[in-house]
Amino acid sequence: MAKKLNVGKCVHCLKDPVELTSDHMFPKAWYPDATLENLEKWQIPSCVECNRRYSKIEGDLLNRVALALDTTHPASAGLVDAALRAMNPGAGRDEKDAAARAALAKKVLGETLKGEAIPEGAIMPGLGERWGRPKSEQMAVQIPKARFMEITEKIVRGLVYREDGAFIEAPYKIEAYVVGDEGAKVCKEMLDKAGKAFKREPGLEIRRATVDGDERAGLYEITFWQQFKTYATVSKLEAPAVTMFFRVVRHTNNTDGKLAERAVLAGRLETREAAVAYVEAEAAKNARWGFDKDNGQWWITDRSGKIHWLLIEE
Repeated sequence: MAKKLNVGKCVHCLKDPVELTSDHMFPKAWYPDATLENLEKWQIPSCVECNRRYSKIEGDLLNRVALALDTTHPASAGLVDAALRAMNPGAGRDEKDAAARAALAKKVLGETLKGEAIPEGAIMPGLGERWGRPKSEQMAVQIPKARFMEITEKIVRGLVYREDGAFIEAPYKIEAYVVGDEGAKVCKEMLDKAGKAFKREPGLEIRRATVDGDERAGLYEITFWQQFKTYATVSKLEAPAVTMFFRVVRHTNNTDGKLAERAVLAGRLETREAAVAYVEAEAAKNARWGFDKDNGQWWITDRSGKIHWLLIEE
């Protein structure tokens, strides 16, 4: 378990106050062997629950993604070996650990696609075939896109906290996505022009361009192991338009003239004119409804003859 910090606000779920732990913004196990020993591995405050949840996601993703990385690229050095060890029963510390590794290998390899079964449009940009094999010999590891979007969001939240000392919360939202070079052309142009780079080389590079006048909003490009990218935007949600409704309400006063009871006779009328039309229609067919010209107010009488005033409220 990560070292406990204190009690405060979680960068991920925004719960406050909660017991906090220190969570690695870029997963610790994702730093390749080529990482300098004295490189600071960025950390952010996370609640215990979020820390555990992300740890599970990160472990599963690395075991899958590493199998699609370039084994000769220094930016991903050691990661493929780590993934293979995680699925090697012979590397188990004990019988239970060996069984867990065997189960992981069975699961990942059992989900592997081969040849024509690999859908062209579903290949993650940057993680396609890199060995020059014909389609019939190619194999593809399935990588849950939603999980990578969660990691992208985690990194964005972490960077905003580290650089700005802020949390991404309402009315702001994060949207993460994956696109190829052509689809990301506009994003790249914006980042080339106004972006700032944040690096934990060689495993991670983030480029961020914020919006003038609103530094919380921005565009992000995240490059993993110099081989593939994800993107994200942080935008401010527009306040929803408030729909105004009118209602006809019966007011009953006590002997002192104070309100003793109120009852809604008709609600969710879109205009005041619609509310007036409702009252007029009821008065036309019911003799116990009437209009007091002196004070400009509608009224209704009950069977005992008591007067109740009708009001139109927003």
